[in-house]
Amino acid sequence: VLPLATLMLTAALTSAAAERAVYDSAGKLTGLIHDGTEVEVRAGLQVRFEGGVTVEMQPHDQRSPITRDGHELSWKGTTTFPNSASADFAVCWTEGTDVAVAASLAYTGRGPLHILAAEYVIDVPRGVFVGGTVRPDAAAPIPLTATKPADPALLRGEAATLAFVDAAGNWQFALTLDRARPVVVTDHWEGTIRSFRVRVGLHAGAWTPEDKPALEARFALTGRSAGAPARVTVDPATSLYPFDGFGANYCWGTESPVTAYTLEHFPLAWSRHELKAVLWDTQRDAPGPVFQDDFARIQRIQRAGVPWILSAWRLPERFYTDPNQKPFGTFARQVAADRWDELLELIGSYLTHLKTHHQAEPDMFSFNEPDLGVNVGFSPEAHREMVKRIGGFLQARGFKTKMLLGDTANPRDTHRYVLATAADAEAMRHVAAVSFHSWGNGTPAQYAAWSDVARWLGVPLLVGEAGVDPGAYRNATYDSFAYGLREIAQYQDLLRHARPQSLLYWQYTGDYALARAGADGAVIPGGRLWMHQQLCTLTPHHGTAVASTSDQPEVLVSAFGKDGALVVHVLNTGAARQLSLGGLPAGPWRSVVTTELQGLRETPLTGAPDSLALPARSLTTLVRKAP
Repeated sequence: VLPLATLMLTAALTSAAAERAVYDSAGKLTGLIHDGTEVEVRAGLQVRFEGGVTVEMQPHDQRSPITRDGHELSWKGTTTFPNSASADFAVCWTEGTDVAVAASLAYTGRGPLHILAAEYVIDVPRGVFVGGTVRPDAAAPIPLTATKPADPALLRGEAATLAFVDAAGNWQFALTLDRARPVVVTDHWEGTIRSFRVRVGLHAGAWTPEDKPALEARFALTGRSAGAPARVTVDPATSLYPFDGFGANYCWGTESPVTAYTLEHFPLAWSRHELKAVLWDTQRDAPGPVFQDDFARIQRIQRAGVPWILSAWRLPERFYTDPNQKPFGTFARQVAADRWDELLELIGSYLTHLKTHHQAEPDMFSFNEPDLGVNVGFSPEAHREMVKRIGGFLQARGFKTKMLLGDTANPRDTHRYVLATAADAEAMRHVAAVSFHSWGNGTPAQYAAWSDVARWLGVPLLVGEAGVDPGAYRNATYDSFAYGLREIAQYQDLLRHARPQSLLYWQYTGDYALARAGADGAVIPGGRLWMHQQLCTLTPHHGTAVASTSDQPEVLVSAFGKDGALVVHVLNTGAARQLSLGGLPAGPWRSVVTTELQGLRETPLTGAPDSLALPARSLTTLVRKAP
């Protein structure tokens, strides 16, 4: 555990304002934030056609041509309809006293396109406002009843304002439009969406390129949060599983200043790096600057005693069964049977160069996400044969490198993918650990299944890529404190249910960067980086996870011990609240707290604390040094 003086050097106050809203990768509103509470008000553009066809103009789709422009919180893109017509959209959000949006559409065809309506659709959470009212302009309030009304449309007409008030008169959501517009409010239940849905009409009928439907609106959320008191109990005497600490990927985007920052300030427990096989194929006799940079980083990490993984994404075209027939980035391509010997030699030449010239050797090798095939795919049975083929080659050549089993694309029942290999004793001789990636999250049962597989096989479990949204890189949706809270919440769930030996964040580089860089290249730390740094730096390396519980779903806890030292991480994802503590041994203790605008604030504590005030949307770490 590093002294906090080291950390505080980078945890200065920031002049940024606190976030007021949360958005997805296409600029749709997914929540408003007030008094430490995120209320899931959702909003985005839609177009409706005859035949019951409704198209979201801002699809949360990795392959949509969407961009985010700097720090202006602006998105734009093109959406193609099922009838092959298409339209552009542009959305710009401004966060001040209120949250304001300017949204527009533009049909890109030649002749008129017939639509039922182009609308801005807002889903007001039913669970918050049921039993309350909605008031259009200065008219009488309309009850938001718990029972389904005979007519699901609670309001049809024109309005410039709508005011939603909850049953207790506390939470209020006010929508202010740029002018009176056609508005329909319905009691909406479709699939998993239960809301009071507001449809604001922008255009109807024939839509020509000359028609530019546009809207400006303001969103205001007010009310007071009442964070329920929480109790956290820790049992240091009950050890759960070994935990090496937190690690990271350094695969690409490594030219970013964030890379140097994390190498300097984040003590790694594990790391993962890319075998750039396509480039190595042409530069193996004279490795260029990209490889020199990789080799220097790998050598530095290995000299620090950090175990590391080498993973392959793409191969030279001649190694595929369909060479030069598929575009770059095509998933699930197969290795040609007659190219395996040549591929093994390519891998071996890279490892030999590393070992000979840089005194570095990976602990494990894998193909990245082979179940999904990003970008080389293997069936479960082919994965088993690949493990035997490469593992046997590495052993015969005298490399210490073993195979990493799985390394699957997500945690959702993908443990089944490794069972064919697990049942093969010859293959398992070459396996050193098993891995999955956490993109998109999983259920506690799905996480636990991976834990069960690792314990059954008697090998460590790694989360080879820890991440929340696999499409966030397209427009830096990850660049928010709200996203950071989701990341740390996922960490806490993984630690509780999957019980991995390490979590490797994707990535400590410019890709999914934990911080921005200024014009001078200096890293600008903020709340998201500080939370990751707090976990990475204060958690003891090669310690043990110990039993801990929380009685509130918004308060997530993990705890670790080593040689009498004890570290307890408490994440509060919601409003400020009081925390009571049980099971902590005698001190001395100190607390370290990160909030959105302040990072790594240290406070010495007297004795074993039995209560603390948890700030809203914060990470609090309690640290007890070894006696």
